[in-house]
Amino acid sequence: MEHISSCIADRLVLNQIIDESDRIYYSYSIQLILERIVGISLICIASLFVHAFFQIAVFLMIFAVVRMSCDGYHCKTSIGCFIVSVLVSLSTVPVSYVYLLCPEIYQVGMILSVIFIFCVGTIRDPNLGLTEREWCHLKKRSRITIVMVGIPIIVLMILVPRSLFVSYMALGVIYNAISLMIVKITGEEVPDNE
Repeated sequence: MEHISSCIADRLVLNQIIDESDRIYYSYSIQLILERIVGISLICIASLFVHAFFQIAVFLMIFAVVRMSCDGYHCKTSIGCFIVSVLVSLSTVPVSYVYLLCPEIYQVGMILSVIFIFCVGTIRDPNLGLTEREWCHLKKRSRITIVMVGIPIIVLMILVPRSLFVSYMALGVIYNAISLMIVKITGEEVPDNE
């Protein structure tokens, strides 16, 4: 993807659409967009093969909303991120059936995940270079998001036990909590005093 995005950015410079000084930013942005398109496309195709397109779409929507505000683990390479994203998305299919067998386990996992994400808020991403004020604002946004997303899902889990779609919603939150835990355990977060 890096080569393709670099070629596109070069073409934009050549056609005088962007300045040479902005080429690196456009190249990186194009690379991110292409990786997202390819990743989501592959997940969609794979979800069709396992007959869980709508369920995985629900998972991805919930996962993305929470992830945008609380962040989480980042792989070292884009190919690593791509592989992990596909595997995590497809793992929801067998894991969601645990919910059908024992919804109480999911309910407890969901409640613990909401509490954990609320307490942690977000991670201090070393790539963002946030000020203390910006970081506090991000934590506040993360807490608001988890309350707005997590509480309705918990209520749905109680009102509609053994709903497959609700299990995929819950997995979107639970997987985010796991991602945050991985960052905390591995110490990939920037310390508060930096």
